[in-house]
Amino acid sequence: MKTNPRGFTMFFAALVSSLALAIGMAIYDLTVRELQVTSMTAQSQYAVFAADTGAECALYWDFHYNGTGSAFATSSASGNPTVGSVVCNGYNVYANGTPPAVYLPPTSSTWTSWIVTANANAATTTFYISFPENDRCVEVQIAKTAVPLTTIVYSHGFINCAGAAGGAPQLERELQVSY
Repeated sequence: MKTNPRGFTMFFAALVSSLALAIGMAIYDLTVRELQVTSMTAQSQYAVFAADTGAECALYWDFHYNGTGSAFATSSASGNPTVGSVVCNGYNVYANGTPPAVYLPPTSSTWTSWIVTANANAATTTFYISFPENDRCVEVQIAKTAVPLTTIVYSHGFINCAGAAGGAPQLERELQVSY
């Protein structure tokens, strides 16, 4: 009795093809995931850069405002400088410090000066800086306490500030500076 080897050849060819397809799909899936991680890493770095810009701005104006000290509120001072006197990255922070809704692009003419919350022992100044050319922004809070005398700068850098259809930003990184 003679057996037909054609069935075995076809089975073996299908098995090898399936194995090659599975390996190809696994490599494709791994490549796609690696590209996503790489993209997220780059975006994370941009959020850190935005946060660093905000922190550096706050540190500069905390020590160099009109040569007399801080531009920001303390428990004994309001922290309301003259309009146009606090500028970071070419952006007038005091005049354009607070959007009516968080993360709006800086083209809005309805922004107001920065937010100050104060009591007898502490004060917090909050402002925003937008970078419309690359859709990044930063929210900066400068918290000053009288006893003990401390300053903490919280700088939150965001990516995609306008968000999808006006939603929340997609990525945030925070830096904190204490002194």
